[in-house]
Amino acid sequence: CLALPLTGCISLIDEPAPIDVYALRGQPLDAASLPAVPWSLTVIRPGSTAFLDSNRIAVRPEPNVLQVYKGANWADSLPDLVQAGIVQAFENSGRIKSVSRQNSGVPAEVALLLDIRQFESIYADGVKIPSAVIQIHAKVLEYPSNRVIAARTFAVNVPSNSKEIPDVVLAFESGLNTAIADIAGWTLANGRSKVK
Repeated sequence: CLALPLTGCISLIDEPAPIDVYALRGQPLDAASLPAVPWSLTVIRPGSTAFLDSNRIAVRPEPNVLQVYKGANWADSLPDLVQAGIVQAFENSGRIKSVSRQNSGVPAEVALLLDIRQFESIYADGVKIPSAVIQIHAKVLEYPSNRVIAARTFAVNVPSNSKEIPDVVLAFESGLNTAIADIAGWTLANGRSKVK
């Protein structure tokens, strides 16, 4: 501190603004509605744009403007967060022989390849409260040939209850759980009869 007459001390180092870290809670799959399969699956780390491959929470206040929320981060980088959520959902479902992350050393007969195309809080024209918009393209690959068995794009749009970050995060949580349930069901249905 510098001692100044009559004014006390002034800090020369600015304190960093606090950052709230958000983790998305997974929701159990409706396992009874899913087929049980005898093959093993590896989930490859999802691809994404360089902007989304981070722990920042993306917001699109205008159609051509992409920003991040100040003072708020995901608990992990977005691709790792999505991968972990999908692996956990498959594991907890009990409907598959085994599931692992890529490069885990666990052999697999089928791979799930994901591309995160959107994971943004979007303000539509004339709307003052955003929606969590998620778009993930998925491919099921047969190992070891890497032949594409099936491909599909999954899109979810969940309106937030307010423009406050905690409500936006809850909208993302709901949207991601919906996307994961759809991807898991589709993967189990499209891989089971193709692998001998």
